[in-house]
Amino acid sequence: MAKITPLQCAKCGACTVVCPVFQASGRESLSARGRLHLLARLDPAQASAAYAEILSQCLLCGACRGVCSRGIDPPARFIAARKRLEKTAGCQVLLRAITRKALSNPALLATIAGLGRPLLDRLPADSGLRLRLGLPAESASLSPALPEPPGKKSASPALAFFPGCYATHLHREIIDATERVTAPFTGAPLLMPPRQCCCGLAAENSGDTATATRLARQNISAFAGNTLPILTSCASCYSQLRRYPELFADDPEWLTQAQAFADRLLEFSTFVAQAMEAEPDFRFAGSPVPRTVVYHDPCHLRFASKIIAPPRKILTAIPGLHLTELANGPQCCGQGGLFHLAQPELAATIRSRLLTQLAQAAPDLITTTCSGCLIHIRQGLGHDPAQPEVLHLAILLAELLQTKP
Repeated sequence: MAKITPLQCAKCGACTVVCPVFQASGRESLSARGRLHLLARLDPAQASAAYAEILSQCLLCGACRGVCSRGIDPPARFIAARKRLEKTAGCQVLLRAITRKALSNPALLATIAGLGRPLLDRLPADSGLRLRLGLPAESASLSPALPEPPGKKSASPALAFFPGCYATHLHREIIDATERVTAPFTGAPLLMPPRQCCCGLAAENSGDTATATRLARQNISAFAGNTLPILTSCASCYSQLRRYPELFADDPEWLTQAQAFADRLLEFSTFVAQAMEAEPDFRFAGSPVPRTVVYHDPCHLRFASKIIAPPRKILTAIPGLHLTELANGPQCCGQGGLFHLAQPELAATIRSRLLTQLAQAAPDLITTTCSGCLIHIRQGLGHDPAQPEVLHLAILLAELLQTKP
């Protein structure tokens, strides 16, 4: 990894204005500018708990990337540093730091316990949700083959589908909802190749590029048997799948396949918004829906993919549904993949800022397309029935379809 020289970072501080971690902590070392300064002077080969701690204190949300006047990609630099730390430490310093925090966080352990052992046993060893929830992989098996989707066997699929770990193993209603939402536009079921697996986001973000690359190869191979567009309804998965070519920069054969795979990807809200434009008479609801909704922008869509308008176009087209925005604009929820495990206090502080904004907006429901955001926001709101409902966008739209005559 090439070191960052001080001249490469202008030290303008633009990143501190948009960094959720800096805003929550006020610590210069936890801004992109501070970490780049550290990387310019220290080598990950000189691994230490303090070094791992600082590297784990980044959400990798990408907000800093968008405002950097020098065009630096700080999250990519930090992932590269985590990779070197993983290789040279030989003892998984970063993941050990995360595990320590997870085991000392009663709220997190209570959340995991609340999911129930049978539910958690569904997660295969290679699922990124095991990292996100701080679960061991030793007792789990590798990803099982996906079952064939029920019904609608006659029509030829128009879209291949990558549901992600959350929908596949914990909340399969997202898969059913996605198929119900896309069917009116395609007239066909979704094709779910059975050997697809975790997207690899959590593995790569922890510095385990070997696992991320293995998972990428498996997914590329799983979808190689068809040439259909690949739809995904998880913002985090979509972001990681698009980055597959970067994993094979030094492997020309796989790079070609990875690029072809990435070129086929379709994000759920983008597909639905475009399909609605092509069919202007289509309506999700049969009658006006008198509800107020907040759409939560996943950082992976807002910063990495610049997908902001499509979900709003969908929601504003629903009669009676009032889309309201947060007073200070979109806010990070603080989940950040592994971040909420490594830094539970910071994650809770960042989330509390979002919850304050949500309380002021007073919506009836909150919708998003990121599995991590769904988990973290629901955990923050608790089980109070007075709190707004939190739904995946596909489930919200599928429920509205049921109201049509």
